[in-house]
Amino acid sequence: MVPVKGAIKNALERYSAGRRLLAVRLEFRAIRAAFSSHRAAPEHSDGFGMPLNGQLVRMRTIRALLDTFSPDAIIETGTFLGDTTGFFSGNLIPVYSIEVKFLFHLLARYRLGRHPDVTLIRGDSRRILRMLTRLRRFERPMAYLDAHWWDELPLQAEVTTILGAWEESVIVIDDCQVPDDPGYRFDTYGGVPLSLNLLRVPKSVVCAVPAILSSHETGARRGTLYLGQGSQGASAIHELAERGYLTITESQSTA
Repeated sequence: MVPVKGAIKNALERYSAGRRLLAVRLEFRAIRAAFSSHRAAPEHSDGFGMPLNGQLVRMRTIRALLDTFSPDAIIETGTFLGDTTGFFSGNLIPVYSIEVKFLFHLLARYRLGRHPDVTLIRGDSRRILRMLTRLRRFERPMAYLDAHWWDELPLQAEVTTILGAWEESVIVIDDCQVPDDPGYRFDTYGGVPLSLNLLRVPKSVVCAVPAILSSHETGARRGTLYLGQGSQGASAIHELAERGYLTITESQSTA
């Protein structure tokens, strides 16, 4: 006799809606396992469920960038639960947030459904960014890239697409190594730290990291990388460096 659970599974597999339900169930289990591991790690114990990992210095820096660069749109990759998306909402500019995981996308839609300036898009960030370049709904975006939690790293493709499509742009990348400040935590891929040296960027792009010590940061204390392209994008990064928010740095690899 087939067990009840097995019989239900067999019945569901006969229909497309049932197969979709089973796929969602498997995805939920995978996310729950990764989510539990993520929360259990000491470096993620602070700032969880808060915009920008609960990092007040990063919040002030990004607010200063919004004022200085004045983007006409914000692109976020990696919506997750929508905490940072909500932070970007309400600035009188459209927010486009991309999430590859179906359940996270649904949760963010539930939480942010009444934000008229937020467009939530489900899909691979690389494909969606290419779609946004074709639509040309804006000319000077600020992008916040945080879609590198899973095994695959889409970051280089994201950066290349943004810099190739918009002459004026500012990019903020989460979870990056900050040189000479080990207090800022960062991700690694294949044992290689996520940092500017992992990326290929044109020499014309101005690159920077936080100037304020990690000991003065709050929340999860994740490192951040800032890129500015075009006269106004580069000028915004330089201005924040002059004001003590950022330190200009250089990459060892260029596009």
